[in-house]
Amino acid sequence: TTANALKDTHERISEMPFNSDTKVMGTLHKSKNGNFVAAKGSVEHLLEKCRRIIFDETLKELGDDDRKKIIAESEKMAGDGLRVLAFAYKEENDTEKEDFLNNLIYAGMIGFLDPPRLDIKDAILSCRRAGIKIVMITGDHPMTALNIAKKVGLADDADQHVITGNDMPDMNSVSDDWKQKILATTVFARTTPKQKLEIVEIFQKAGNIVAMTGDGVNDAPALKKADIGIAMGLRGTQVAKETASIVLKDDSFTSIAKAVSHGREIFQNIQKFVVYLVSCNLSEIFIVTALGFIAPAVTLLPLQILFLNMVTDVFPALALGLGKGDKTVMDRPPRDPKNLIVSNKDWIAIGLYALAITLACMVAVIFCKEFLLVDDKTANNVAFITLAFAQLFHVFNMASAQSKLLASEITKNKFIWLAILLCAGLVTIVFAVPQMRTALGLQVLGTDIWLVSITAGLIPLLLVQLFKIFFKKKHNNFLS
Repeated sequence: TTANALKDTHERISEMPFNSDTKVMGTLHKSKNGNFVAAKGSVEHLLEKCRRIIFDETLKELGDDDRKKIIAESEKMAGDGLRVLAFAYKEENDTEKEDFLNNLIYAGMIGFLDPPRLDIKDAILSCRRAGIKIVMITGDHPMTALNIAKKVGLADDADQHVITGNDMPDMNSVSDDWKQKILATTVFARTTPKQKLEIVEIFQKAGNIVAMTGDGVNDAPALKKADIGIAMGLRGTQVAKETASIVLKDDSFTSIAKAVSHGREIFQNIQKFVVYLVSCNLSEIFIVTALGFIAPAVTLLPLQILFLNMVTDVFPALALGLGKGDKTVMDRPPRDPKNLIVSNKDWIAIGLYALAITLACMVAVIFCKEFLLVDDKTANNVAFITLAFAQLFHVFNMASAQSKLLASEITKNKFIWLAILLCAGLVTIVFAVPQMRTALGLQVLGTDIWLVSITAGLIPLLLVQLFKIFFKKKHNNFLS
């Protein structure tokens, strides 16, 4: 092929690799006429190393007007979203191997179209709704970076503000005004690895949790410094992958947005798991205490409490942890990382949940003793059944405040329904099997007792749902 033929006739004897400071790379080759130099890089940086240009097949000096025209044309191409790469060469007999990138002949430039993926715009919009600020830090031309930012929705048509690496001051003596300017900027262009690192540090010192994405060796310092480094798995260098905390297999920003959503859903499930378990166990303490004062002979037995902890507490809680979560998690701002998993607000809710379950048991016991005239042992069984079903129904209270009772992330979770059927079946079995019934201090009960107990078990669910409806109306009135 032509490429192999050129390699045979032009043996490479030296190379100046690309770096983010010079933004130029070149190679030195042996040729029939001496030594041949081939160079490429950013237009403005490569022009600094050129002294001549071929114009109408004639070699002439590269004047200031020529430089201005070339730069203007490159900026026009960059404004159209093209990545512009300039080329130069020279052929001399006495070229030094150590410093051959000088007195070059400008050959021309090429614009590469690298269109952004169509789905990235929705991902950026989703992140913005979630309170996540997206910032582009690139080594590309400012106009190219701004054009791409507009295409993906990172900047609007009126936004023309881009900070370049040359504009940025020394971060050791940067003023507060400059820091605020950097924090308010969305697009950074022609940046060096050191400047990428400094930008990450400024955002971190402002109290932000910073995630940095990159694929090259020059991104490694910023990937290491960021709270979360994310490397590209397909086109990323080995250095970037080893430095990063996360490696994307598909190099898609959409995957990052989905990961944030899944992470928030997992955290939300953990919160629901903890709130549900603690509120159920706290309700058992309240019930035992209340019955101890009101009717000591009716209070729950240790084996009954142990059975409820093993069955009605565990399985619904595990089902909550397997849920897909609330789909509105990306419509809320990020949580403060300093906050605990269970906040003060959650502790108040836990206490109210426990009181509601306690109220259900007290209502069932008092009703059966006053109106159905049951004995203490039967009243104890009423408390046991009511608590079991109140805890099962209570799992639906773990739905988000914005969702509806019959159309929430809880009702759509198939594991919740399986857990409820399993637990209700186990409660029924212990009453049906004589040995288990005797061990737990239970007895055969009439239909009216079961009906009262299960109905009373709905009280916590009804109270919480009524509160949610009232809260929504009050919130809407406040907004209007």
